Amino acid sequence: MFDIHSHTQYSGDIPAGKGNSVRELCLSAIEKGLTGIAITDHFDIDGIRDGFFPPLDHESVARDIMDAKEEFKGRLTVLHGIELGQATHMPEESHEQLRSQPYDIVLGSVHAVRGIIDFYDTDMTNMPQSEYVALWELYLKEMLDTIEWGNFDVLTHITYPKRYYLRDGITDFPDIKGKGREYFEPILKAVIDKGITLECNTSGLRQNIGECLPNRDLLEFYYELGGRDITLGSDAHKAIDLGAGFVEASEMLREIGFRYLTKFESRKKDFYSIQEDIK
Repeated sequence: MFDIHSHTQYSGDIPAGKGNSVRELCLSAIEKGLTGIAITDHFDIDGIRDGFFPPLDHESVARDIMDAKEEFKGRLTVLHGIELGQATHMPEESHEQLRSQPYDIVLGSVHAVRGIIDFYDTDMTNMPQSEYVALWELYLKEMLDTIEWGNFDVLTHITYPKRYYLRDGITDFPDIKGKGREYFEPILKAVIDKGITLECNTSGLRQNIGECLPNRDLLEFYYELGGRDITLGSDAHKAIDLGAGFVEASEMLREIGFRYLTKFESRKKDFYSIQEDIK
């Protein structure tokens, strides 16, 4: 089983001196029974340009991944990836970055909308309802724009802002359980039409949202719409969280009807059966 979404000590949202090395993540992946791991450190392109996040050391990441590919050959498939955030804010620069490295997999993310740094860094505690509703509507629009831009392989954690609404005490909006299909129908249809893979991100199972991103109902809706390309990502920012929630998520996906998970190499899709051999 592959974990296609993980972060090392190079990722800009991990404090200096914290996090794990590529090698440490690989050792943890082997211990947990994973067969493959994608190293996908954050590259939120406008946040780096504007100085909110430190620049990603692309060369060091690439060097460490190449070393790991050699060291763990035959025991673990190690993929060179990147999590590209807000690509449509700087599309030419995003294209240039993707041309600069031989990536195996590119994750497309929307962590922010124009006007904020990241939902994580946005305090909505005393924000007027009209403003946090507008932020949600912008989030949905920018995700559609990202899909239309399309130069990535996997769309990540599509209900990402919900956990920060909950964190800041906004419990009745957005109504993912009641209106999730209305919110995300255009997005899921666009993903299918573009041939982009949807991520089942398990980080929510260990956070306040208490469910995968997206939740079961949206995964069922994606399947009903004809979506079959699905992949698992832990979004681990430390080695201990690699593969976390994969047993639960795999069982849920099988119950929905999914039989295969998607993986990538040199940005080409491949498929493998959903298995239960994860510790």
